[in-house]
Amino acid sequence: MSTAPKKAYIELISGSVIFGMLGLFVDRLEAVPTLSLIFYKQFFGVLTLLVFIIAAGKLSMVMPRRKKKYLLLLGLINTATLLTYFICIRYTSFSVAILLLYTAPMYVTLLSPLTVKEPITRKGLVALALSLAGLLFIVDLGAAADGFSNGGEYLIGVTAGVLSGFVFGCEIIIIRYLKDDYSSVAQLFWYTLIGVVLLFPFGAGISQPVLIDNIGMLVFFGAVNTALAALLYVSGISQIKAQTGSILALIEPVSGIFFDYTILHTPLYLNTIIGCVFILLGAAVAVLEKSPRVFGKYFKLQV
Repeated sequence: MSTAPKKAYIELISGSVIFGMLGLFVDRLEAVPTLSLIFYKQFFGVLTLLVFIIAAGKLSMVMPRRKKKYLLLLGLINTATLLTYFICIRYTSFSVAILLLYTAPMYVTLLSPLTVKEPITRKGLVALALSLAGLLFIVDLGAAADGFSNGGEYLIGVTAGVLSGFVFGCEIIIIRYLKDDYSSVAQLFWYTLIGVVLLFPFGAGISQPVLIDNIGMLVFFGAVNTALAALLYVSGISQIKAQTGSILALIEPVSGIFFDYTILHTPLYLNTIIGCVFILLGAAVAVLEKSPRVFGKYFKLQV
């Protein structure tokens, strides 16, 4: 049993639940184009982070030192993760999108022998099998086939969701590689800022009426879902036993599915529930098998 203070648990759970509310923000901001939405989410998030870093006197800690090319690569991959994740949300549902994102440990298991020279163990294979089974339950192949008749929206969404899990798996590997040189807050700041630079043309290209109508919610979205949630998450999980924190972090997809079903009234099908169980079990096995604190600490900082 972890001896961490109650405050740490409250911070971790609060951060996870706020991350799980992403689908609610996306629904409220439906009029904003996807790329513009990601830009403003990152823009107001990085401004909030900068205020926090300066107020905490930690500006020197985020200055780039070693492995700058990998920081840039992390920013590129994080932006790709966000793009594919948001496309999946727009064309399927938040429940499907967040579960496909959570297949990331499956790809980390597959890539570890090639990238960080870690052999695949029995537990790794179990995590891989569970996640793959969950993926097969969630991806409705019949709906994907029928999707060709209505423009292929569902197929586009599912493809983007599968890609989001893979790209996020690559992101986790880079985060693990940089963890000894950059703190979690420093990595969060830089990959968010790089995303802002990359997506600037799309932020500037949004129509003025749409921006004016949604600016308040965009500021709130970026400040709360990008910055506040991440800061609470990191603060809480850094004080909690690694395995406990990693499991508690799975509150995020559970809360996300709960909000999607109860507030947005998105239908929740049996195959999605079964897939949810398999993927969360696979994620739990993965975070306990690999480096639990790294998985738990960074599993949702990218979105």
